[in-house]
Amino acid sequence: MGATPKDIVFIGSSLYGLRCLANSPYFTVREALCLAPRVTPELEDEVVSLRLPLSRFDGPKGIRPVIGRFSPEMPFFIYQLDMLVPADLANKYSFYNVHRGDLHTNRGPTPDIWPILNGDKDTALSLHKINDKVDAGILIDAVREPIKEDDDARTLRERVELHLPRLIVAMHEYLAGERKGAVLEGGVYRPWVSEHDFTIDPLHDSVDLMMRKIRCQRIYNGAIVMVDGVRRYVTDIVCVEMVGGAPSSRIEGTVLRIRTPSRNIAFALNESPKYPRPPVRPPSKRI
Repeated sequence: MGATPKDIVFIGSSLYGLRCLANSPYFTVREALCLAPRVTPELEDEVVSLRLPLSRFDGPKGIRPVIGRFSPEMPFFIYQLDMLVPADLANKYSFYNVHRGDLHTNRGPTPDIWPILNGDKDTALSLHKINDKVDAGILIDAVREPIKEDDDARTLRERVELHLPRLIVAMHEYLAGERKGAVLEGGVYRPWVSEHDFTIDPLHDSVDLMMRKIRCQRIYNGAIVMVDGVRRYVTDIVCVEMVGGAPSSRIEGTVLRIRTPSRNIAFALNESPKYPRPPVRPPSKRI
């Protein structure tokens, strides 16, 4: 007979992550914890179908009493928590976090965006036991995933997430003493993506760079092209003609046309952006 499944607590808003953990033969999920603003009707329905209690909390202060109900021996599995675990809790309890990026080259809060924006050839889905620093601690396992030329943040995330069951097995092996982790040292921290990072410069950006800026933001409003001081959001490049002229811009239906001295560029225009502009966030003090 196999070993008795180990009790574990899920923290986060990922429906797929909760399902994968609940379906694992190595673990018994005892409770789901989620930031109150991130609780969705779908997550509530899933928790009900799994017959689990769901605890909501608000930020670092709210999570303390929730975690404090558990023994320090209880492991916690984190996927899409959308906040840092307070340092004192990270040092007292065992939290295992899923990071959609390479923890050597892509630490930080927006790991889905940077590999596309930077033109990386691949990315990773990583599992680590956290400590009091951002995306540090002990690396348990990482699975690499190639980045395709037409990937955007959604398609890449959906494909990377398919490796989640393997990471859950790796966590079981680590807890059972069958796998050794590796201490994470250094690594490149990449901050929050800003509007500057995905604003297109039609005069100087290569077509490849313009497309990377578009693809990394396509699931949101799109990349930005400034036209007469106004932000215009674009979701694709319709065509590029290597014949330029006097600089100009015009909108023709759903197409934004930009002329530079060296080329004419036609962008697919998003006329109804629905997401707010990203706030300016300072880097974490726990880097």
